Amino acid sequence: MRRGISAFIIGAVLLLVPASANAVTESTTRFVATFEGFFSCVYADPAGHATIGYGRLLHYGPPTRQDQRKWGCISEARALRMLRSDLSKYEAEVLKRIEGARVTPSMMTALTSFAFNLGPGALDYLPAKGKGSNTFIAWHVRKGNYRTAGQQMMLFDGIIVNGRRYELEGLQIRRRKEFRLMVKDIDKIQNCGSKCSGQDTSGGLVPSASGGLTAR
Repeated sequence: MRRGISAFIIGAVLLLVPASANAVTESTTRFVATFEGFFSCVYADPAGHATIGYGRLLHYGPPTRQDQRKWGCISEARALRMLRSDLSKYEAEVLKRIEGARVTPSMMTALTSFAFNLGPGALDYLPAKGKGSNTFIAWHVRKGNYRTAGQQMMLFDGIIVNGRRYELEGLQIRRRKEFRLMVKDIDKIQNCGSKCSGQDTSGGLVPSASGGLTAR
């Protein structure tokens, strides 16, 4: 019940957030907000770094008295505006990395959530350290290997503290939901064929004349 009430509040407050043609979608903001959780005052995230609102990283390292004096406690509406502003930067980084790809809105939500959580660099080529597999999520998206990209995203389900890796149930749930968003509309892209480049058939994103990505 509490989660349902929280989702309703998030949706209601988001209606107050101004949008533009290139703004991060409401569904992406709501998706990320649900996982980040709202904290009105400065707190230490699971990795021990100073954070506020819906996952706004203030700096690396634990919160300080200066953080408390500067930020105090903020409203949920302000936190959502901050989150949406932050997500726009991460979405732009995602788009740079998958330039020329065809993706649906749900895929963009998954990729933006992933980049916000781990940093855009996690989409680049990362060699395995010790046990595990190499990952190159952005490359697989560009190649249309959406399921493989989603599977590689699921490998990032823990945090490293003092050189030791800890799996977190919350991250495992987040990665599984991002995976489902990555694969839910694959057929929309695969079935539209060449029509995707010029007609509104996929409901997603297609290459623009300038070589970038254009939202449907």
